[in-house]
Amino acid sequence: MDIGMNNGRDSLFYLRKGFRVVSVEASPPAVENARINLAPYIDSGQLVIEPVGLAAQEGEFIFYANLDNDRWSSFNKSWGTRNGTQYLEIPVQCIRPQSLFKKHGIPYYLKIDIEGNDINVVCALRDFPLRPRYVSIEESQTSYFAELWSVGCRQFKLVDQWSLWQVKCPNPPLEGKYVDIDFDNTTSGPFGDEAPGEWLDFSHVLEAYLTKVRSPTRGWLAAETSSFDIHGRIDSYR
Repeated sequence: MDIGMNNGRDSLFYLRKGFRVVSVEASPPAVENARINLAPYIDSGQLVIEPVGLAAQEGEFIFYANLDNDRWSSFNKSWGTRNGTQYLEIPVQCIRPQSLFKKHGIPYYLKIDIEGNDINVVCALRDFPLRPRYVSIEESQTSYFAELWSVGCRQFKLVDQWSLWQVKCPNPPLEGKYVDIDFDNTTSGPFGDEAPGEWLDFSHVLEAYLTKVRSPTRGWLAAETSSFDIHGRIDSYR
């Protein structure tokens, strides 16, 4: 499940690896582009696109579509309009994450990147007895590790998206089919056991995060251009 499909490159990667994919995207232009570029997968039934936002309550909300960097687009105004960039205000229909899971089921891998609302989707998993095998979210604060722990994650990886250009998928593959692909910082990269780095337990990943990425007292510690995702593994999968 690709929550925050954006340019569709992550969804295409999962599709090429042989997975069935549900992609969620609030931006109407991004949805239209994906429907054109990924039409064969839609026609075959391998891909379903949900053109909605995810929110705590269902209804129509303002989506701040960033015109300078579409990856910053968000329902959170401060995120979608950051740094004085240009944006459009677009009314978009939203559903609760729980409604999405009830409709499509709990995925094997849940990738979330929706600019400020990632953790709300993670918390929605508490309402279900089944859990994904893997979850990834965009880091933002230390409490995210506790929230991931609360839904069953016991192993973690910190993945710098700006280093993904160095990463290649292993062959033989560890997840799905082998795909020869180049990644960049607009993608989430490999997932699960193919994601770069070793799995760390809670205490060790928290230590790494607080000393190498973000400290409550010292602020941002990594390189200025770095951007990290947190990957979690749930050993009690299904």
